[in-house]
Amino acid sequence: MTNAGLKEVFGRLGQVQDVDRNQSGSRESLVLRPEGATSAINAIAATRALAQCGITLLRAKRAVEAVIAGGEVTLVLPKVASRDQLVEELAAAGLQGKFLRKRLRITSKSVAKKWVKKVRERAGLTQEQFAVTYGMDLKTLQKYEHGDSIPASSVLSYLQMIEADPEAVKRIRIEG
Repeated sequence: MTNAGLKEVFGRLGQVQDVDRNQSGSRESLVLRPEGATSAINAIAATRALAQCGITLLRAKRAVEAVIAGGEVTLVLPKVASRDQLVEELAAAGLQGKFLRKRLRITSKSVAKKWVKKVRERAGLTQEQFAVTYGMDLKTLQKYEHGDSIPASSVLSYLQMIEADPEAVKRIRIEG
């Protein structure tokens, strides 16, 4: 095909739209689900919103297609400028976007001590009740609350889940 022939073909296809990518922002993990009926999803708008956050158009397109096919997709987006704006853009496109909590990093025993105690008190339980309800060793919980040790990252994640929804975690422990 000659150059003139290629120009003709591209001319018929129309103008190529580029995505303005965020120049700055934080790395975020996002879970995508359909907002309602998958037929109401604007795949192009959703793909563009995701691609603005630093992933390729192809990867964004495949993620949206997976949601349309009835799934749930978790993505790591390198540059999210505004969580709220992205959630609004996805909702307008018919998708529900929920951000995963960032991994909690506690490096000081005094910070760990205050935070663990706060989580337990928010649940409205004594140390013994908390340990029994959530399957923790009482002495280990007491060590955390007295500032004798810092919980491992897996324990911090579990405590974050309890902090977010103590009743849901309790139901899981009872039913599962």
